[in-house]
Amino acid sequence: MHEAPKPAPTTARDARSRGARTLLQGALAVVVVAVAAFTVDTVTPGELIEWPAYGLGAATAAGTALAAWVQRTLEGDRT
Repeated sequence: MHEAPKPAPTTARDARSRGARTLLQGALAVVVVAVAAFTVDTVTPGELIEWPAYGLGAATAAGTALAAWVQRTLEGDRT
């Protein structure tokens, strides 16, 4: 017995899914960079953590996710 194939996702749902995945991936990348920077800061005494740089990294991740969502939405149902 075979199950019926799942219907293809709508463009909007697919765009949300891709945007969310891209945001998560970008956020994880920011966390990795932050941990690496903290480690370097710990090893090199006298240096200060530059929090605005972390904010810029987070904004970049969010912007990348937004761009992925916009592109997928504009592409529509093309295959």
